[in-house]
Amino acid sequence: MTSNKIRSRLFASVAAYPRLILAVALFLSILSVIYTKQRMEFLTGRDDLMPKTTAFHRDYRSWLAEFGESEEIVVVLEGADQEKVGRFAAELAEALKRETRHVRDVFHPFGLPFFRQNGLLLLPLSDLENLHRNLTLAKPVLKELAAAPSVQTLFTFLTSEADRAIADGDPKRLESLLFMLDKLGEGLTRFGGKDSAPLSLEEFFFRGADGKESAMARAGRMQILTVQPVKDRTSFVPAEETIRIVRAEIAKLQKQPELRGVNVGLTGVPVLEHEEMTTSEHDIAIATVISLVLTVLLLLLAFRGILNTIAAMVSLIVAICLSFGFATLAVGHLNILSMVFAIMLIGIGIEYGIQIVLRYKEELVGGADHPDAIATGLDRNVWAIIMAAATVAAAFLTFAFTDFKGIAELGIIAAGGIVICVAVTFTVLPAMLLLLARFRKSPVATPVRKAVDSDSGYRRILFGYPRTLLAVTAVFCLISLYPASRVRFDYNLMNMQAKGLESVEYAHKLMRSKENSGYFAVVMAASSEEAAAKTRALEALPTVDHVVSVFTFVPDQQEKKLALLADLRRELADVKPGTYEEDLQVLELPAVFEGFRDAVVRLKKRLDEEKRPEAEKAGAFLATLDAFFARLEKQRNTNALGMLRDFQGGMFAELPAKIGLLKESLNASPVTLADVPAELKERFIGRTGKYLLQVAPKEEIFDREPLAAFIGDVRKVDPHATGEPVMVFESMTILRDAYRGAFIYAFVAIVGILFVTFRSIRFTVIGLVPLVVGVLLMVSGMWLMGVDFNSANIIVMPLVLGIAVDSGIYIVNRYRREDETPVQVIYSSTGIGVLLNTLTIMASFGALMVAHHRGVFSIGAAMSLGMLACQVAFVLVLPAVLTLFGKRT
Repeated sequence: MTSNKIRSRLFASVAAYPRLILAVALFLSILSVIYTKQRMEFLTGRDDLMPKTTAFHRDYRSWLAEFGESEEIVVVLEGADQEKVGRFAAELAEALKRETRHVRDVFHPFGLPFFRQNGLLLLPLSDLENLHRNLTLAKPVLKELAAAPSVQTLFTFLTSEADRAIADGDPKRLESLLFMLDKLGEGLTRFGGKDSAPLSLEEFFFRGADGKESAMARAGRMQILTVQPVKDRTSFVPAEETIRIVRAEIAKLQKQPELRGVNVGLTGVPVLEHEEMTTSEHDIAIATVISLVLTVLLLLLAFRGILNTIAAMVSLIVAICLSFGFATLAVGHLNILSMVFAIMLIGIGIEYGIQIVLRYKEELVGGADHPDAIATGLDRNVWAIIMAAATVAAAFLTFAFTDFKGIAELGIIAAGGIVICVAVTFTVLPAMLLLLARFRKSPVATPVRKAVDSDSGYRRILFGYPRTLLAVTAVFCLISLYPASRVRFDYNLMNMQAKGLESVEYAHKLMRSKENSGYFAVVMAASSEEAAAKTRALEALPTVDHVVSVFTFVPDQQEKKLALLADLRRELADVKPGTYEEDLQVLELPAVFEGFRDAVVRLKKRLDEEKRPEAEKAGAFLATLDAFFARLEKQRNTNALGMLRDFQGGMFAELPAKIGLLKESLNASPVTLADVPAELKERFIGRTGKYLLQVAPKEEIFDREPLAAFIGDVRKVDPHATGEPVMVFESMTILRDAYRGAFIYAFVAIVGILFVTFRSIRFTVIGLVPLVVGVLLMVSGMWLMGVDFNSANIIVMPLVLGIAVDSGIYIVNRYRREDETPVQVIYSSTGIGVLLNTLTIMASFGALMVAHHRGVFSIGAAMSLGMLACQVAFVLVLPAVLTLFGKRT
């Protein structure tokens, strides 16, 4: 090439004003960064991403209009001692109510006086009958322990009761004694074990004969406190400050010795979104840095010099800055989907510059001067780059035709970013190359040696047998059809979160809790009659566990329940709670223990002699008692006294107070709807008088199949059912279908662009063959690696089409314009550029695989796998197709 070669108008314009172009680009970049910092907003709610015109969304908005904001921070409190859990929750609620700047409302249902007064009436009749039976059986020992709660009282009284049972054979006395021995055995077993929480009064009395706990006992040990945050709409995580305050108050209370043993965790939509955004934001920030570093290293390796790398990276950074400015201007906000925008541009935006720089280097080696080499790099790649960029932009723009707002916005932002990257590549990059040319050493011109197809070794193996290669490829594609058909779309949003997150763990706990289900469908009724009819219909469904409404708090069968409570009041009238004193009377205890054990041995012997089935229970208790005494003996010289003190304190320190509360709860009176407190009514009766029904599922519904079955059943009763499960199901379905549509649109657009690029049906088909092969291998690889599609990584499907087909455009374009064989094209600067393009894209997206957030990780895994599969197809399959079918005309 000579220095007087006519240069393109594009290069001539750049060559005339390189400093001005660079100055304007840097100025606009700084302006874009400032504008983005001031104006860019962040949307964290999934509701913000979805279409507003769908029927399910209208139902959701109607529910919110009737009952208000539904997204609450859920504080889950767990412990063996119901009273301690309740005290923790009450103190936390009081502390949070003082934080009026960040907390709009605090609700602790179990702490309402209504439940303390009428809680027993809300139990199923069978649970209340169990309570009546248990208290009647425990009455003799309970009377003694209430007056003098101690280990000595318990063992002394049970010893005398055992002797009386042996003497008089009274069946009622024996039944009462064996009941108490069973409960004492449970307490002895638990003490000092992995679960060292003492046996609580609720567990003691609120269990049935089958050993199952009552609903009240379960609800008391796992209590819920909900917090409605004041959201900061300018923050990426609007409830962040409220969540921080809640955690801080919990930490303060956990330091109090009297509240030890209560486990507390946070969940709920605001917490899940907060942890998702915090985790993914942190992960993406790290991934962005890793991506930039890897890109720089790859460029240094490929360009074999720092100046070309500086030119390419300056152009990339300018393009990213301008793209953020465009995103702020065009859309004004980012969301959970579009926040990977910068990562995308690093990998995609650099590829255009790579082609120009590598051809520039090739021309320099061939003897051209710097301006001519830059001009040739532009001229020979401008059409291929425009068409390659068009395929990627088209893939993104197809998102805009979907019904999912979050996807459409990502499409607009990314397509605009691609256009900006191309414009910067054609202006800023050549300007940088021109300005840096004077700092370069003059290259030594060497004749360019074309790659020889008949070379021995690995080239012959890879490229010497095109028909065999295509036959093997066809077989692999046929085999891939099965695994490709097995890859599913994962509806479970919990599988997107980082492993081990507290919010996810407690979301699952609530799902498994029948009393505190935090994940329910919502049905509304216009009248009490309609609410009753819908409740009956819903509870008859196979996937529904129960329905909660305002009428749930008006007990059924009140006449029978009140009669049972009245009988218990009479039964326990002479049970007088005293005061607990920590007086172990250590010197007397050995004799007390020995006397008690001897009495149990005598009892078992009598039962064995009479061949009564109760002998087995007595024997089991004796074994438990001996194990307890063995642990005491083992600690005799070290901590036996401490063990006894802990055992007695755990079981009896709060017994008098709890007995007092139990006796108070027996004073319940008839309950009507008018007695239900306002705090509950406002949650279940709307602004216009509609009734809310919370429909709890029978099993976990995070996965698609049980979720679809549950929603399908509920909609049989009310087609307008809504709530979080419905929103997740419908939004995930729309998201899945939107990307499927985008994939089809992208494929059609790519076919059209290839035809415009090559102006040949034959070469259009040739360009598509390796693309189809690559996508098939990618999806099959996902199945083999156990990677499902999800709401995060499904974005890669249309992207792989648009990005991977670039390789075909570059290779086919050079093959048709240069006098080279397909293999020579692969070993040319174009082929090396294609390889480097793929590596930079894999580096940028692969950097996401450092993420803890599994959704972000899966984007990196799926995209890297897709680019690898497509690269193999384009480098190996495309040359074979070109060799057999790509004859030049």
